[in-house]
Amino acid sequence: MYVTVGAPANACMEQMRTKGSPGMDPCPILEYAGGIWKFKDDVVNQDQLTDGERYATGIRHAVANSWNKQVNELYVVQHGRDQLSQFFPEMFDDKQNAELPAEEFFLVTEGADFGWPYCYFDPFQNKKVLAPEYGGDGEMVERCENKMDPIMAFPGHIAPNDLLFYTGDMFPEKYRNGAFIAFHGSWNRAPEPQSGYFVVFVPFDGAYPSGDWEIFADGFAGVETINSTRDAEYRPCGLAQGPDGSLYVVDSNKGKIWRILYS
Repeated sequence: MYVTVGAPANACMEQMRTKGSPGMDPCPILEYAGGIWKFKDDVVNQDQLTDGERYATGIRHAVANSWNKQVNELYVVQHGRDQLSQFFPEMFDDKQNAELPAEEFFLVTEGADFGWPYCYFDPFQNKKVLAPEYGGDGEMVERCENKMDPIMAFPGHIAPNDLLFYTGDMFPEKYRNGAFIAFHGSWNRAPEPQSGYFVVFVPFDGAYPSGDWEIFADGFAGVETINSTRDAEYRPCGLAQGPDGSLYVVDSNKGKIWRILYS
């Protein structure tokens, strides 16, 4: 059993979410969080640190995670760090703050290190760069050179909350073995409009995406411009595949469930 343990921090700062605070180096949080732990599936009362095995590290929050049975590998989608312009206004403006960093889609192999909190992925430069808490300037790479890159990058702060690999036969062939991801929607892109609040599809060929992502289901928010999470009527947060191949989408605001069919 693979368990994602989210980090109780934004970027492992010495003073949490404080303007200009440097990051702790090394980050002590990585000893017990910010990664994936592996446990036996037939033993009770296991302790995370003594019985569990740290399978991968450097992942801030991976709420969306799934085992891909077609290739026998673990995949997760990370919630990236926040508030670059608030903490380092001399380096980042509000527009950059809204777009950086990307939400990252990872193929997680044993021993992999994806770089949090030292690094984040910049989709415009298409590379991992050093976080400002660790001396980065938005372009420097340094220790991030050897961190694992995502297999796909999504816009910043749109909150991937569930991942499902489609194995049904109701939908057309293009969807077979591809990935659906539910995005819960952003809260921190202001003064830019908030974004997300949709379900996307990523086609796969074997272990990797075979094309770009596309919005599969939208309109959950119920409004065209979302300035605050309070504006959104519904927010996708969960996915399930029915035995007939239909797709279920779960909302966190009112507990509504949609069933999506193809005919």
